[in-house]
Amino acid sequence: MSVTLTTHDTSFDAPDAATIATVLRALDGGVQVMATLAHSDLTFLQATGTGAEGFSVEYQDGSLDRHYRGRTANLALGLVTDIFQKYARGDESWRGALEWEHVPFVRPTIPWHSTWVGLIALLAIVIVLFWLWRGPWG
Repeated sequence: MSVTLTTHDTSFDAPDAATIATVLRALDGGVQVMATLAHSDLTFLQATGTGAEGFSVEYQDGSLDRHYRGRTANLALGLVTDIFQKYARGDESWRGALEWEHVPFVRPTIPWHSTWVGLIALLAIVIVLFWLWRGPWG
């Protein structure tokens, strides 16, 4: 399965090892802060950071419930490049390069007043209060 390497403003379909290394080396913490190597929207490997300060790596394996983060922060550019290149080739040994921790998916809660029903109820209350204030006769 083909992968796509993306950053904030660039995209490379089926990147080779040199392209992956160049893109990761170009992450500067300013405009370029993240590189993602993806099979799909739900299956990807992602790195954030810079070569000078180190990287953190995450991956997601097909669903929001299968999202993982590397336990080690400030990873060296060489290690992250190796992980990305193996992922791009389909070499599953990239998983063994780090110790991973599960990132649980927490479904966002929406307060009642941020829903359409809540907004309609608030509007109805305002209309009734205005009607009572003005009186039914005027």
